[in-house]
Amino acid sequence: PRVRAIFGRVTEHNETILFKEKFLDWTELKRPTEKNSGEVVQQKDDPRADVKPYDVTRMVATPQITAGTILDGVNVGRGYGLVEGDDRRQFEIATVSVDVWHILEFDYSRLPRQSIGQFHEGDAYVVKWKYMASTAVGSRQKGEHLVRVAGKEKCVYFFWQGRHSTVSEKGTSALMTVELDEERGAQVQVLQGKEPPCFLQCFQGGMVVHSGRREEEEENVQSEWRLYCVRGEVPMEGNLLEVACHCSSLRSRTSMVVLNINKALIYLWHGCKAQGHTKEVGRTAANKIKEECPLEAGLHSSSNVTIHECDEGSEPLGFWDALGRRDRKAYDCMLQDPGSFNFAPRLFILSSSSGDFSATEFVYPAQAPSAVSSMPFLQEDLYSAPQPALFLVDNHHEVYLWQGWWPTENKITGSARIRWASDRKSAMETVLQYCRGKNLKRPPPKSYLIHAGLEPLTFTNMFPSWEHREDIAEITEMDTEVSNQITLVEDVLAKLCKTIYPLADLLARPLPEGVDPLKLEIYLTDEDFEFALDMSRDEFNALPTWKQVNLKKSKGLF
Repeated sequence: PRVRAIFGRVTEHNETILFKEKFLDWTELKRPTEKNSGEVVQQKDDPRADVKPYDVTRMVATPQITAGTILDGVNVGRGYGLVEGDDRRQFEIATVSVDVWHILEFDYSRLPRQSIGQFHEGDAYVVKWKYMASTAVGSRQKGEHLVRVAGKEKCVYFFWQGRHSTVSEKGTSALMTVELDEERGAQVQVLQGKEPPCFLQCFQGGMVVHSGRREEEEENVQSEWRLYCVRGEVPMEGNLLEVACHCSSLRSRTSMVVLNINKALIYLWHGCKAQGHTKEVGRTAANKIKEECPLEAGLHSSSNVTIHECDEGSEPLGFWDALGRRDRKAYDCMLQDPGSFNFAPRLFILSSSSGDFSATEFVYPAQAPSAVSSMPFLQEDLYSAPQPALFLVDNHHEVYLWQGWWPTENKITGSARIRWASDRKSAMETVLQYCRGKNLKRPPPKSYLIHAGLEPLTFTNMFPSWEHREDIAEITEMDTEVSNQITLVEDVLAKLCKTIYPLADLLARPLPEGVDPLKLEIYLTDEDFEFALDMSRDEFNALPTWKQVNLKKSKGLF
């Protein structure tokens, strides 16, 4: 039979979502160079290869990254204002129009004008942004007035995925992006919480991500109160994330919008450590709700919304009606904390999966120059990583080493356990060196080891929202070494670096943490060695490897 195939031509920088999905590493991760590839393979073959901690001098300095997005081979910066091209020429970006389609499993529908900017975390959407790139002639440095020379209209299709949208919807939205592409344009995949500034600015500070799904809005009986966390550093890029309407969702480092849909009343609450620019973002977002009265938030066009601003510690009584009861212990309340919080947390994943042990920093895509991002990261950054994972989380005053879990559905090989033990030890050494290198003139901050599912409030409140995972907590608690107590990294590392154990400890199961099960004999004193194996170390080392293994097996040391 004749085989038919469809061929399509794809140009560089204009690849479709369907094309990109065929590649596991489209993010252009660095691969080992030809020169190193032999070393990497050798390390992967030998799970006991000596893994060294990462060079923290490459981590400590905060990278100066300018946010920008490449569309059709051109960096459009934040999606508005003046942008400098590769040839140092300046051009101005201005929005022409924004259209949004809601994607269902086998269908899609265009959103009405008043719903643009209203998203649901259970859905997928296609956002078409049409913009004008005009060349700017003149020099600002010489004080000349810049003159815009009419440019060309361009468009891009953003394919936005809510964190709870289904796989089939994601596939459908990729297909629909192709179908909707009557005007040729770049296609960009956007994950919830990871939106670039050029996407966020499309909604002029009015983007809201509601919980649930759009089609469930009418079926659900709306609760009277809704609570939103303010995200973003620039008012026109600000966005709201709906969180559980409870005291535990409050965050002292940001602002929150509390909405009563029956009374059309907003409390704009500012945490005691919220930055000035965060409060401005919150004001813009609250005013957008007042102006647009989105149906998705439970309001209607005739609603006359009133906004009351209040600060943490001096809330009016009505504020607590929304959250059940006043409970400052339900969240990490910082009213009594004299510390300054004018810093952005940092996040690194630590792993030897590429061969050498390395630290890779997560970059907040909407980072604004000279503005502090109080909550740049999400719980999904940790929980969606391949497990078990290790993350260094730098909260300036303290540093955390977050340890993931062993998925129960995966069969764990001995070599994987050995590699994990080696990675954990390297991660702890890296964390301690990182703390020492942060500020050489001051004592290093304390570093704590915490476990997935058992994170303390001081840790979970670094994120805009946090869902306790009882299923993960149960897996973590099965590990006999783990408890709800957070422990100092240096104390755990000291245990892992123990080199001598009594013979009874090495014959018992489970083995002490950090011990190499294939080399138990190296942890014995000379006296215990001779007692256990009936020969000296020199005599044992002179034996061929197969005889050594058989002898250890017969004595219970393997």
